Amino acid sequence: MKKLLPLLSCLLLIGCGEKSSSGGSEPAHEKSVASNENPKPYSKGEIKSEEREESKTEPEPVPESEGLPPLPQTVTAEFIMNLWAKPHDERDFIEELKDYRPGIWKFVRNIGPRKGELAERLESSFKFKWVDRRFVVQKVPNDNGGQYSVITYDYDTDRYRWWQLMPDGGLGEMSGKRYWRDLVDWKSVNLPDEATQFRLRQTARGEGTFKGIFEVKQGGDLVAYAEDEGTWVAELEQTEEASEEN
Repeated sequence: MKKLLPLLSCLLLIGCGEKSSSGGSEPAHEKSVASNENPKPYSKGEIKSEEREESKTEPEPVPESEGLPPLPQTVTAEFIMNLWAKPHDERDFIEELKDYRPGIWKFVRNIGPRKGELAERLESSFKFKWVDRRFVVQKVPNDNGGQYSVITYDYDTDRYRWWQLMPDGGLGEMSGKRYWRDLVDWKSVNLPDEATQFRLRQTARGEGTFKGIFEVKQGGDLVAYAEDEGTWVAELEQTEEASEEN
């Protein structure tokens, strides 16, 4: 457990807030069932009317990712740091990430070997900013200047993706899927240590607050359990919105 504390203190995995669920509309083929059941043959006027209706069919929707910066084939430390160096920009930002509110957050993590035995408490703060319409970049201050990560949404896989710069300079990745309106389930992928697995289940408690359960397994065995809480506390400073030099 003690060996994991430095790693857990850097992995301040903060989740997204509540998304409103949109009700699905009735499919077009179900709406037209009654007309298809008409036992009498169509008249010429009815046929022309049908043709006019078909001509009004809306064109194929434009892919949601069109026009956005592409995701790199391989994410590197340089890619993450270059994103952090860019100015915060909220223009035309994608809807899937707008719950990651830009600004300064307070973070608390209570840790133990298992649920009910949370003997250690970590407190920190971090910053979120929006970059290039599709990236949320995070900085967690530490003695070495900061720990950085990037979150985005991958339209090709319909999943959230999260890359973290590890304390040793390596890269870790998590993949997230939204369930219901307020739960995101993150699981580790492509970690440097293949025997270690992370899982983070986050539940939004309202705008600017969340709670989460974070588990670490090694070789399939639970070695650490944490309960997280994050609270938004302040806007980004104007100098940080324009550029980040620190």
